[in-house]
Amino acid sequence: MNQQSTPHQHSHPALDAIINVSIAAEHLRTQVDKAVAPLNITGVQYNILRILKRAYPQGISRSEVLKHLIEKSVDVTRSIDGLLHAGYVERERPAEDRRLSITTITEKGIQALKDVDPHFYAMMGAMSETLTPEEFRELSRLCQKLASSGQ
Repeated sequence: MNQQSTPHQHSHPALDAIINVSIAAEHLRTQVDKAVAPLNITGVQYNILRILKRAYPQGISRSEVLKHLIEKSVDVTRSIDGLLHAGYVERERPAEDRRLSITTITEKGIQALKDVDPHFYAMMGAMSETLTPEEFRELSRLCQKLASSGQ
């Protein structure tokens, strides 16, 4: 029996997975960007704020922020500069090492995260109309399994 593939299926299931996960990831990035739009920041900047909130009140270096980011290819310095300009973060250079800069979330940044929470919950609520909690857990498990396979 000759089995024809549909236009969105390829000869190798891994290729279909690569394409579909990439499409889904781009969709999710777009949804996150929409959720944080009221703050006039990007999804990456939102992620940086959440990383800095976990490090509050000490703050962390740019390289430490990068270690915790999901998207490793972003221009972290430029993203932090935008947050600095908005008043969401502060940057200091320790006296013992002037080459190092430490970024700390401000009270305004912490409040911004609180202000955007309703938008995030609305986004996740809309996503919950597509997948069940069990499907989200399975998707998460599969993505973690796939991500850890390259280590």
